[in-house]
Amino acid sequence: MTVFRAYDVRGVFGTELTGEIANRVGKALGSYLANGRIALGRDTRVSGPAVERAFLDGVLSTGCSVERYGVLPISMISFETWRGGYNAAAYISASHNPPEYNGIRFRTSEGYGMLYHETEMMNLYEKGTFLKGDGKLTDRSPDDALRRYADYVEGKLTFGRPLRIVLDMGNGAACGTFPLYQRLGFDCRVTNGEPDGLFPGRGPAPTEESLRDAARMVVETEADYGVGFDPDADRGLVIDDRGRIVPPEKVAVILAKERYAPGDKVVAGFDCSMIVERELLPLGFEVIRERVGDVFVANRVKEEGAVLGVERSAHLFIPEFQLSDDPFAMSLALGEIVSRGERLSELADAIPDYPYVQRSVRIEGSAADLMRRLEGDLAPLEPDTTDGLKITTEDYTVLIRPSNTQPLIRLYVETAGTDVEELVRRFMGFIEGATR
Repeated sequence: MTVFRAYDVRGVFGTELTGEIANRVGKALGSYLANGRIALGRDTRVSGPAVERAFLDGVLSTGCSVERYGVLPISMISFETWRGGYNAAAYISASHNPPEYNGIRFRTSEGYGMLYHETEMMNLYEKGTFLKGDGKLTDRSPDDALRRYADYVEGKLTFGRPLRIVLDMGNGAACGTFPLYQRLGFDCRVTNGEPDGLFPGRGPAPTEESLRDAARMVVETEADYGVGFDPDADRGLVIDDRGRIVPPEKVAVILAKERYAPGDKVVAGFDCSMIVERELLPLGFEVIRERVGDVFVANRVKEEGAVLGVERSAHLFIPEFQLSDDPFAMSLALGEIVSRGERLSELADAIPDYPYVQRSVRIEGSAADLMRRLEGDLAPLEPDTTDGLKITTEDYTVLIRPSNTQPLIRLYVETAGTDVEELVRRFMGFIEGATR
């Protein structure tokens, strides 16, 4: 499988993603930016320094200047890129993938995800037509960047009372960000707060299962809520005061109802729950669906002038803070709402739950060919082909799409009345038939 994914470069380090590829990607980005100024950061992965070094050698050889921040959340690198006047940013991470993976992600000059396939980067990479020059490397303090970010968000928030929060840093780039919450008056309880690129505490992916200890800590310490971050800290999964995961769509609905107004636009990933429309359309919001992928959602938020963007994988975009996905801004904006008096569990319970099931099928061969066969089989149901195949009725939605990052076909089924397991069996049958 190619390491050049839909919106980043990613693979197992040493076999799929090599130092040579990272170096060449650096040369391609540097040549595309032509003597530009680039911000560079990474998460805590063990292979991070090696990938960074190879990439950095490539960028500098084109004449670009690079300002290296070391380990810092990608959302704060994005903020620095936007506020600091950089031409772009690069970030060394494989997000939620296991420790043996690594990758390179890109940000535009405004700090949101770069659709690098739509630039000249890949053309330059393939042709090998790279600029030559003597670039300059400058090291920047991640602590100073954190302070600048804190200065910025502090001016946008007012808390009605002190809050207690549990922060599960996941041994990743979020480690060390608790001073941000302390500065804003939070009583912080931190778990998995030691940087470790093997992610020994609970693994790299924040899920209901992996955040079980953090959820228990929320309840035991009588915290107002908790947040679990992934390694690059562009996602934050929220835990309510009763120790339950709050789905990202519910977080988006709460934020929209409490912070924004009828007529405002909200962008939701194609796999997001139907609750986004069911809760926000009656209030006068406009809901826009975008293909799955945080960079696609980020770009649509920017294009539409939306007030919010949400992905089911817990990427939240709040442009009043910045255009990048930013779990810190999300968690603080949520805290401002909670500080007014209502418990997060009450806010979440005011939004109905619909049974939602996800299944994944590992495939061999071409996902595109399989999807074409499925499109023919499902044609009588008139699926929406914006991103995969989506069937929407009054009682249920079904989405079948290939993963952007793994050799998988994913099935998402949500229902407001129909038996969800019966629907799963039915559509799994279509997928299994198309793989034969």
